[in-house]
Amino acid sequence: MASANEDAAAVLREYAELLVITGGDAFRARNYEKAAKVVAGYPGDLAAVPDAALTKISGVGTSIAGKIVEFRRTGTVAAVDELRAKIPPGVQEMAKVPGIGPKRALQLSRELGVTGIADLEAAIRGGRLRALSGFGAKSEEKILGSIAVITRDRPLRDALRALPPEATEERIQAALVAWLETTVPEKPVPGITATGASARSHALVRTKDLRGDLHTHTSLTDGVASLADMVAAAAARGYEYYAVTDHAPNLVMQQMTDEKMLAQRAELPALGAREMARGMTLLHGTELNIAADGSVDWDADFLAGFDICVASVHSSFGQDREVMTARFIAAAENPYVNIIGHPLTRKLGRRPPVDVDLDALCDACARTGTALEINASPERMDLPPEHIRAARDRGVKFAIDTDAHSLGHLNNARYGVAAARVAGLARDDVINAWPLDRLREFLAKGRSPQRLLASSI
Repeated sequence: MASANEDAAAVLREYAELLVITGGDAFRARNYEKAAKVVAGYPGDLAAVPDAALTKISGVGTSIAGKIVEFRRTGTVAAVDELRAKIPPGVQEMAKVPGIGPKRALQLSRELGVTGIADLEAAIRGGRLRALSGFGAKSEEKILGSIAVITRDRPLRDALRALPPEATEERIQAALVAWLETTVPEKPVPGITATGASARSHALVRTKDLRGDLHTHTSLTDGVASLADMVAAAAARGYEYYAVTDHAPNLVMQQMTDEKMLAQRAELPALGAREMARGMTLLHGTELNIAADGSVDWDADFLAGFDICVASVHSSFGQDREVMTARFIAAAENPYVNIIGHPLTRKLGRRPPVDVDLDALCDACARTGTALEINASPERMDLPPEHIRAARDRGVKFAIDTDAHSLGHLNNARYGVAAARVAGLARDDVINAWPLDRLREFLAKGRSPQRLLASSI
């Protein structure tokens, strides 16, 4: 997935990381993190943007634009090189390991001479971390688990990143199958051949079968594009329906409020009226936070005003299996929760999956009429194909969503479709491949059908 956009975003992201590690200005680091997201999500080819026009991109100021210009002319940025030189070898790599972070990475380097992830694993297994303040048996176990996930995920992450920007679902599918065959041969996906074809006789789901996207974000929370721009981009894809699902208030860093959410809802009819001829129904939704006890952000009266609710775990990732499973099941049993978002919460090479009994969660989802998400972000691929087939066989339905935070992310649906195809899913297994009327019935979860917004574009 390498591109001028991704390359520039990567150097801005690294600069932000280095600022944090070296104790630089935290506000400056956040600005560079935000700029990296904007640049990565820029809908056009950044290489085609003239130097003088870079500052017209939202979030790209003069200093940031200067670094982009320097990078694309020389392949490097002097300020980044200077900060790299200030930290010992391996610190950047270790800082990205869940359970480590910048301060601990520096501590490990300075006090133990640890020079990278492989050296860190050896140090833990040799009991060397026990002498350091802040490290104990539990933290060692967590770090070893994170290292195992990074090692396991790296081949898939690298394979996906090596694909061309417009890779087809077939090419992505082939990459997934190759990874499965080498990484989890002890748990083959039944009915899958080396080319990813299913032994089932019916047609597998295709990207063109998706009638809408049910999990997307705007600049109201952590997206980088406005509501109007995201809606227009969805309409251009020919969707029959499209859900806006910005974060709910319990994810505090997104600064959502009841008033902001209601104001966004009030914008939708006007957007629909402007482009009525396109025939796309707008759904107003939210991505709720599944709290540690399984509760979600709003009460039933407020939730009843949404057309669709995705519920996801965004915190307390280290809960034990029994507690985590009960947490997910409580969310699935909520009559207003329609989709469990990115069910393992994993981020490839960055965050390990939570410990949840997927069989129990699948049974709860099948019983309550709650879909599991196949999150199509190539940074997540969650659910992965090795779990999708088992979930389908327990009666679960799925939503293949992009979790888009930018206009460009709307193109990622094919990654989720590829995972679904590897697992043998047909159109009927995927709720956003259904006509609107059938989707409407599913979203009701046994209640009288929700009144979806009448705005059409």
